[in-house]
Amino acid sequence: MKILLSLLTIVALVLGLSWWFAPEPSPELLTPRTDLPWQIHVNNDGSLHVFDLDIGRSTLTEATAKFGSPERAAVFQRKAGGFDLEIYFGKVHFGPLTAQVVVKLAAPEDRLRALAEQADKREASPTGDWKFPLHDETLAELMNQPMIAISYVPGTHDLNPAFFLKRFGAPTAWFPEPDSTTAHSWFYPDRGLSILIDDKGPDVLEYVRPTDFRLPTDVQPYTD
Repeated sequence: MKILLSLLTIVALVLGLSWWFAPEPSPELLTPRTDLPWQIHVNNDGSLHVFDLDIGRSTLTEATAKFGSPERAAVFQRKAGGFDLEIYFGKVHFGPLTAQVVVKLAAPEDRLRALAEQADKREASPTGDWKFPLHDETLAELMNQPMIAISYVPGTHDLNPAFFLKRFGAPTAWFPEPDSTTAHSWFYPDRGLSILIDDKGPDVLEYVRPTDFRLPTDVQPYTD
């Protein structure tokens, strides 16, 4: 009996010392996350809060603080007319999640046209748009420009509609993507969100302010 009590005393002492000298856990493990893709709300000023950023208000400087240094930037001249300014962040980590992130910035069209004209080259894109890659020093001049959209491409490619339904709820509308037998899109206008779900390719989540959200034509009401 004395031996058993001695062993229990030693075990308790070892466990106590292990707890006492163990390093403190990382604050990230103790603090609930607020930057997951389904944690979305609309601010009183109409901006959209997601990934701890506010679309319509947060700048590229704030996006860089959240996502890391951009890998590249480009101006796109749309086939239908007009320009877009996109910043590509590559692989971004959100706790256990990884994704590719692209941020679209607001800028006057005359400035975007000037940036395209200053580019050293242009490249064709699959959509028929022209892409004009920007220099790093040009990117530095854009740090105070506000974001108007975020595209989030999950690193996991085996997600299914049930995954999105559980986290985002039922969409308002949906439609099958043209020229595809494996992809369809879900739309959440009140949250400025659209989700492209593709059985054979990457899924894409796109976020804008609800006031900037436009439903495509020929959408269908969603039913279970």
